Amino acid sequence: MKNLIKIIPFLVLLLTCKKKEHLNCQDVREIAKSDFKKGKYLYYEYQFLTDDKSSNEEFSEILKDNNIKVIFKTSYPISDLVDKKNQIEENKFCYEQMMNILIKGKFGYNYFDKIRKKADSISSSKSKNLKVII
Repeated sequence: MKNLIKIIPFLVLLLTCKKKEHLNCQDVREIAKSDFKKGKYLYYEYQFLTDDKSSNEEFSEILKDNNIKVIFKTSYPISDLVDKKNQIEENKFCYEQMMNILIKGKFGYNYFDKIRKKADSISSSKSKNLKVII
């Protein structure tokens, strides 16, 4: 009987706590805003398979100096095939989109274009300095 009395408050607490199992796009955007406020900056860079990726390392290093982690994602061309996204993929997209908007708002819309040009310049000067050994 004493054990039952000790367990009852935990059972009541367990039953009254409402666990939210599924997050929607708005919930995930709020998580992105919270991460941003905490200084967790994740920038999502979309690139096509044919894009030049030779300066990605330099781009990443320059952004790291401003506490921004870049995540490169493959962007696929638009097709006639219907791509049914599941909820997890949809939520990832909502997070990525919100984080990119917040970062561009803080650093400026053209900030990443300037960083990309700087990274391209560093990458091309590195490649010019390489010597071919035969």
